[in-house]
Amino acid sequence: MDSTIVRNEDVIWRRIEETIILIGKDGLEIHTLNKTAALIWELCDGANNADEIAASLCERFNVLPVEACVDVRETINKLERMGLLERRG
Repeated sequence: MDSTIVRNEDVIWRRIEETIILIGKDGLEIHTLNKTAALIWELCDGANNADEIAASLCERFNVLPVEACVDVRETINKLERMGLLERRG
């Protein structure tokens, strides 16, 4: 089974319409997520793995599963490298 993905608790974030703004734990980094990445971020709540998040993207944006899987994995990997997300399990 795939691990669940959780948001780093030290990251401050706010939704503004379809965009999410992230402020890194040091307060010096600000990141803006588009609506696709914003949905991925919101679903990284510890209850979903990458495949479940991709399925949600398919439903919300009417994309093919293979496209959704690629987008989800790339976004999660990028946010994880930046220290904004963590994998558990």
